[in-house]
Formats: sequence, C-alpha cells, structure tokens
Amino acid sequence: MNDKKKSVIENRRNPGSKKKSKTNARPDTRPLKTIKSETKSKPKSKQQSKTKPVILPDPLPKKKKKSNGFMKKFFRTILLIIIFLMATAFAVNAFFLGNVTSDLKGNLSKYGISSEAANFAKQHKIVNVAVFGVDGRDDVEGDRTDTIMIATADYEHSKVKVASLMRDTYVYIDKKYEFDKLNAAYAYGGPDLALKTINQNFDTTITDYVTIDFNAMVSMVNAVGGVTIDIETDEELEWVNEYLMDVNEKVATGSPFLEETGPQTVDGSQALAYCRVRYVGDGDFDRTLRQRVVFEQVLSKALDLDLQEQYNLVMATLPYVETSLSTLEMLKYGANLALMPSKDIEQSRFPTDDLISLDNLDGVSYVVPNTLAENIEAFYQFVYETDYTPSDTALEISDEIKTAVKGTSNSSGSDVEELSY
Repeated sequence: MNDKKKSVIENRRNPGSKKKSKTNARPDTRPLKTIKSETKSKPKSKQQSKTKPVILPDPLPKKKKKSNGFMKKFFRTILLIIIFLMATAFAVNAFFLGNVTSDLKGNLSKYGISSEAANFAKQHKIVNVAVFGVDGRDDVEGDRTDTIMIATADYEHSKVKVASLMRDTYVYIDKKYEFDKLNAAYAYGGPDLALKTINQNFDTTITDYVTIDFNAMVSMVNAVGGVTIDIETDEELEWVNEYLMDVNEKVATGSPFLEETGPQTVDGSQALAYCRVRYVGDGDFDRTLRQRVVFEQVLSKALDLDLQEQYNLVMATLPYVETSLSTLEMLKYGANLALMPSKDIEQSRFPTDDLISLDNLDGVSYVVPNTLAENIEAFYQFVYETDYTPSDTALEISDEIKTAVKGTSNSSGSDVEELSY
C-alpha cells in the first residue's frame, strides 16, 4: 500500500487528522505505534463506530476514474497516429507525384515534343519511359534496337503498362535522315534521336529512357528466378536453340538446349534466345509479343521482391544499363510502383493490328501505320484512357506517310517532300 492510500485510510480512521492532511500535502510521518496507542487509550464512542464503515468504499471510484482516463488517452493517441499517417501519405504523394511532368518545361523541341502533347500530359499523373534493347555485341557494327518499348507508370488508375513499338515502322526521323525504319533512329543518333523520333511520330512526351543490352536481359531474368515461356511448335523450338548457341557464345554462358515444346521455365540466356526469334509465325509481330511476355514477367516479379532482392537485381544489371533517370527519380517512381494495389501489367503493340499495313517502298519492306493519326489516338486511349486530338505536327507526318504509301513502289523517304518541322 503506497503512502498516499495509507494516508487516506488513516485520515478516515482518525477524523481529527483530516484537517491537517488538507493543509499539508505530505503524509503523516508520525510513528504508527503512536497512532495505535492514542486510539487504544481513548474509550470507544458512538461517533467513532459510525465512521468505521467509510474506510473501504473510498478507493473504488478512484480506480474507475483512472481507467476512464487511460482509455481516453489511448483513443487520443490512436487518433493522432491516424492523422499523422494521413498527413505523411499526403506529403509523400505530393513529393513523389507533384512533379512527374516537371521535365515538360522550357525547350521541348530538343525532345520533339509538341506543345499540344505537353499541355495534355501536364494534366495527368502518368509517366512514360522509353526502353531500348540494343544488340551491344562487339562483333556487331552500330547499336541496333532490337526492342523498342514504352513503359508506363499510370498513377491515376494504379496500373503498369507496356507498349511495344514495331521496330520496322515507317517514321520520320529528321531533315538529315528523313523517313526510315524506327530502329534506325538509335543507330543514327543514339537514345536522344530515338526519343525525338518516337515523340514526334507518336505525339508522346517522353524525356527519359533506359537502354539495356544482351547481358542485362540475361542478368535480369536470372535475378528473378527465370521466366515461363510457351514454345508452340517444333520449328519455333529449333529456332530458339539456334539463337541460344549464339547467345551462349556472345554472353559467355552455357545454358542447355530446350528439349520440348509447351510451357516451361527458362533461364536468362534461354529467354533472350526466345525473344530474338523472328522467322517463325507472324515474323516481327510475334517477336514483339515474345519480348513483351518476357519483359512483363521480369517487371512483375521484380515488383514482388523484397528490398534486399530488389537491390541485388539493380546491382546485377546496373553495369549493362544506360539511363537518363537520376537516382532520386528511380526511387521516386519505384516507391510509388511498390505501393500500387495491383501488380498486373497491361500490354499492347503499335501500330495496332487494325491500323497497320505492310508495304515496300523503294524495294524495302516497312510496317506502315494506317493511319499514323489513328494510331496516336489508340495509343492515348491505352496509356491515358481518354481521348486525344493529335498535334498539327503529328498530323502533318501522318499525311506525308499516306502520300508516300499511295505513291509508286520506288517512293522512299528521300522522295517525300521536306516537312516544315
């Protein structure tokens, strides 16, 4: 029993000491022996016997009051924590997403971005990054982009999207190179010219890119524990193994041949060989599908890794990756991707199946958008999930492509009238 409670009880036993306890907060320090002796020396009276029942009930209300106070403090603390978390989430959201279109300022012409597309993008919380897969081998002259994709982080609809661009698409590059295949832009001017070509032809607002080579693809697939592919025919199986021999030699791996058709889990070298096959089925159309299948699985699995495993993945692929993204930007986008409720990835290809044609211009085979303007509208429906009217520059390119296709078979980029942009 603590001193306070003992004092209360002693005061109840000895009413004469009550007045003293009110004026002095300190407990009665007189020896207990003295109190007992005084009590014994006085004869019992009726007044003293009436005060005895008051001794025990007093502490009970105090216990109840203390319990109520504890509950109030508890709920107040919980409320403060909730408010703090909400404020923190708002601040993080404002920091991470408040400037996702901050690059769309100043001189946009160096990126080939139209003012119409820039103004549209500023109204949305959506980030697009170009992904280039280059050959990168020592015995191959120049950097050919075997893979051209646009990876989208859609923070408005909490989605991740991947769009493949056909590398043989007939596009306008610049006044020097005029019209050519889309993948030629990277060989002519690296990622900067490739970005500019994508933006002015598809009316996009992309300012960042990631370039990966053969080694990066192998490392990425191995880091996530492999991917599942579906070998549909014996012919496809033969071509995968044919490319696998080349991959093993160039990347210095020793992956075994695949022995059967059907779904199977493969390592990085086997996955890369699968992505490179283009002489089976519908040619480059099926090839871009294979690339998206592998890329989607790598991205999806990477998002499910814990922090240590994600760090290992980054360190394994970093030597083979070139990017314009800063460390802060990668952390910013990565953190928000990790917080997305769904890790499902939507995918598409452009030009789309119903807006495409295959044509020979001056003896060269091209994938021709039919029309480019309609493909731009379809792209915006996929990425932004809303309508968009192509810019004047994009419409001008679209008209020039239609003119070239409608011309004679010897029409080419050099024969097309010089554009105003």
